[in-house]
Amino acid sequence: MSTAQAAEATRSTLSIEDVSVGYGRKQVIDRMSAAPLLPGTLTALVGPNGAGKSTLLRSLAGLVPGKGRLRLGTRDLRQLPLSERARHVSFMPQGLPQGVALTVLETLIGALRATPPAGGPVSDEEATRRGIALLERLGIADLALRSLDRLSGGQRQLAGLAQALIREPDVLMLDEPTSALDLRFQLKVMGLVRDTVREHALIGIVVLHDLALAARFSDRVMVLHGGRLRADGSPDETLTPALLAEVYGVRGRVERCSLGHLLVLADEALPQQARA
Repeated sequence: MSTAQAAEATRSTLSIEDVSVGYGRKQVIDRMSAAPLLPGTLTALVGPNGAGKSTLLRSLAGLVPGKGRLRLGTRDLRQLPLSERARHVSFMPQGLPQGVALTVLETLIGALRATPPAGGPVSDEEATRRGIALLERLGIADLALRSLDRLSGGQRQLAGLAQALIREPDVLMLDEPTSALDLRFQLKVMGLVRDTVREHALIGIVVLHDLALAARFSDRVMVLHGGRLRADGSPDETLTPALLAEVYGVRGRVERCSLGHLLVLADEALPQQARA
């Protein structure tokens, strides 16, 4: 058995059962259930604006209250205090807080101090080594001593990704990690996320608007529409012309390029009455 297979054998699945989430009287997620999310797999949450993707992710992270059962193996995530949940679940929001004067490297060291990885607390020297190694993998080692409040939007997004990755949690959740990145970094980040999830047998969940990225890098695609799970399966199973018409209101094609990658092509917006 390989190291990755051994790690996967000790990891737990994530179960989402009858989950409802709302803000006040507004119901955003309505009694959603899904097949367990497995270690070593990357799941893309896709759907139109307002479908509930970010809300679901924030509820999984414990930032938004809700109803239903969220279980990581035998652990009931809703019953865990935030400090304990943070040991198992890492969440990257769409944007980091403004006005933070710490350097990128200091935030990584701080993340390891606040929530030590599974192996236990690490020394400052080890935390620094891990932080620099991760920044090098992301291709942003030159940002290590830059203050967060002096970074561009894309650089801040990469720094946020590093904070989410540094602890190697059981569940890695990323909310639109490529939205402020150029094409090169979109491919680099999604490749790194996929490889990290597989190498360390993590449960990866990423909110994406770009269906091409979801098709290329994810093992599973969950399509949300109107607060419900409209489709769930492999990219080939879920991303179909019929789904594009029903969920996104566009006439489109799903084809493979010469390299074998799945391409999602939107040809035109459909009139409201023509939507499936």
